[in-house]
Amino acid sequence: MFLKKIATSAVLAMSVAVPQAFAQDITLKLGYVDKPTEPRGMGFARFAELVPDYTDGRVAVELFDSGHLGNDREMFSQLLTGAIDMGKPSYPILSDVVPEMSVFLAGYFFDSYDDHLRLIAAPEFGGDWNARLLDEAQLRIIGNSYQGVRNVTLNGIQPRSPADMAGIKLRAVPNPMALAVVSGLGANPTPVPFPELFQSLSQNVVDGQENPLPTIWANKFYEVQDTLVRTDHQIASAPVVVNDASWQQLSVKDQEAITRALTEAMDYAQELGVEMEAGLIEQLQEQGMTIVELTDEEKAAFIASVQASVIETFDGEAWPAGFAQSVIDFAAAE
Repeated sequence: MFLKKIATSAVLAMSVAVPQAFAQDITLKLGYVDKPTEPRGMGFARFAELVPDYTDGRVAVELFDSGHLGNDREMFSQLLTGAIDMGKPSYPILSDVVPEMSVFLAGYFFDSYDDHLRLIAAPEFGGDWNARLLDEAQLRIIGNSYQGVRNVTLNGIQPRSPADMAGIKLRAVPNPMALAVVSGLGANPTPVPFPELFQSLSQNVVDGQENPLPTIWANKFYEVQDTLVRTDHQIASAPVVVNDASWQQLSVKDQEAITRALTEAMDYAQELGVEMEAGLIEQLQEQGMTIVELTDEEKAAFIASVQASVIETFDGEAWPAGFAQSVIDFAAAE
């Protein structure tokens, strides 16, 4: 069982809490790393406003933002033990339970965020994965959140092909999918903890990084990077997950109300995120960044290289053989 794979020290460090037998009013604890000023932070604030309204006051949501309860993996452990009721772990973390879930962050597998939502709703994909997650970890996905489209920033370099990226140390998130995607871009993936990234860029520990535009802007990477390459290599999203024991304390009526509130709140957060992305190119230019727009032919070279890297790393290994192409085909079918 998956739970046996959790490090004993991590579990003991938690304040293990079994969900209480709520008598009348229920308060759900929701933990996440986003700041209140970020689109998803504002989306979760909207969720907390809607839930009491939609449940006629029977359910409230208590927010723990900005990583106050720990990072994504630490809060994942808290979800498993019931110390918190809801959270937003990344798909790479959930892939510890269901390996196929890492596909949501596969580079160039999807043309839009709507492709993520369709994959989640498909019984043979998301339906099966959610059932396995519930069976093995007693967690269930009740929503999804848009994170943005990832692009590359560099200093003094304007690559237009994977070959141009050779030898570039590009900061990568320390998980297998991120490493495979950055390798496919042609760069040398170099893991750096996010809190240390700005300093690592300023001291040339790494040559560049890749993140959604709102993250690039919020962390002022334009102060230490002068070029943005519009690779658009990864559409990022993350699930919203609830501990099943907490979920079963709710009536079916309140479960439906919470799901409705979450869908509306995450739609709102997506609108904010897309709107923010649309205006940030101009703002980054005003801060002195050069924006490199790739031609269709140049983009095609990146697409072929990244897809090949992901397929070589995962297909027939963490994923069943042929799985990658089945997802690419599903996403391409409208």
